Amino acid sequence: GAGLAGAQEAEPPPAGDPTEDPAATSTTQPPPPTTIVLPDGDFGVVPPGATGPGAPPPEQALPPEGFPPEGFPPEGFPPDGGELPVPEELPVVILPDPTPGLNAALADIDVTAARRRLVAAALPAIAAQERVAATRDAMRSAIAARRAAVDQAVAARSRLDALAVNALMYGDPAGLEPIEGPETLGDLRDRELRDVVTDHVDRTFDQAVEALRDAVHHEEEATAAHLAAGRDRHDAERGHLLARADLARAIAQAEEARRQVGPAILGPPVLDAGDLVAWYRTYYAADPPFAPITAIVDAYLAIGAEEGVTADIAFAQAILETGGFTSGHARGFNFAGIGAYDHCAPTCGFRFPDLDAGVRAHLHLLRAYADPALTSAQLAAPPNPLVAPERVGVRGCCPRWTALTGVWATDPNYDRKVLGIYRLMVETARSLDRLQT
Repeated sequence: GAGLAGAQEAEPPPAGDPTEDPAATSTTQPPPPTTIVLPDGDFGVVPPGATGPGAPPPEQALPPEGFPPEGFPPEGFPPDGGELPVPEELPVVILPDPTPGLNAALADIDVTAARRRLVAAALPAIAAQERVAATRDAMRSAIAARRAAVDQAVAARSRLDALAVNALMYGDPAGLEPIEGPETLGDLRDRELRDVVTDHVDRTFDQAVEALRDAVHHEEEATAAHLAAGRDRHDAERGHLLARADLARAIAQAEEARRQVGPAILGPPVLDAGDLVAWYRTYYAADPPFAPITAIVDAYLAIGAEEGVTADIAFAQAILETGGFTSGHARGFNFAGIGAYDHCAPTCGFRFPDLDAGVRAHLHLLRAYADPALTSAQLAAPPNPLVAPERVGVRGCCPRWTALTGVWATDPNYDRKVLGIYRLMVETARSLDRLQT
């Protein structure tokens, strides 16, 4: 069984106690998990009770390495006639350790994500460089237009000055026909002639000045756009450099991950809701009877984020504990065998009122196992008194999932089964990701 191992006052509830799980009345258990070899030579654990398309047929389920042990059964066994002797203790076969392959797979996911961020950061940098080039060309065109407008204004002023001199000093109307026409110019008095010429000079020059202002305005806009594009390019190039550093850090962490003993209980998940639901529907033919699998996954990820627990691995643990959410404990929203013991499971154990309460109790207990200083006040929500951190006698015993064996459960392969199931989840996510890519 699993649950409040080492807890203070950790006794199973008496019959009829309201904390006992009335749904867990059958002693029938799902078939045990089996190991399978993955394409890369690593191995995973098929969860108990798997009936979906991903579950291997019986002839493909491989026994653990080293089973049966050498010298078993002994020579002359079974004897002729009589009852078979019952051994006092069956040989314990330890499953292969999935941690190295799991660490490598998780590191591969991190590196792949970092490479994608690098590519995504490169695209804005390239686009920003193109905008800089385009705005530079626009700015140069605006400068040329402004210079042309200046030349046009100067030429207009010079031409009109010459016309004014001819008209006022010499009475020469040449070039003024567009103003009034030759039929009226000879009848104008000197004052009227000066007014006409002055108005024409002012109007023409004002038009040239207005064109110059427009050209200067366009130049200013083009210059501002060029400067903004330069800033965008700087930001994009900085993002690209950060993404390159992120990739280098992910590669270094991947190398370190291969040397670690196992994933931590506290931390963010690697797999998302889509990954977990896709995996479940690969290995189980139908949703659990009490809730859609999407609701269960969402509850684990949401509450896991609040409490800082690696919810995707906790989900794998719940799969192992409940046979894919098909056991009596699961129908009582007890997803981790809390309060169950070897001598009474599966007929004992606590029950919780609803899905969120059951998931939160599971994750609160995991957090207490991982954090030696945890108190109820530090939790994101008040704990169920059954799993309050102050009640957990082994609080802080297990910062990593590999430490749960012998503490959360007596099964010597407990952590290897949990991580072996999680290994299949990771491999499924990687396969789907490769198809999408």
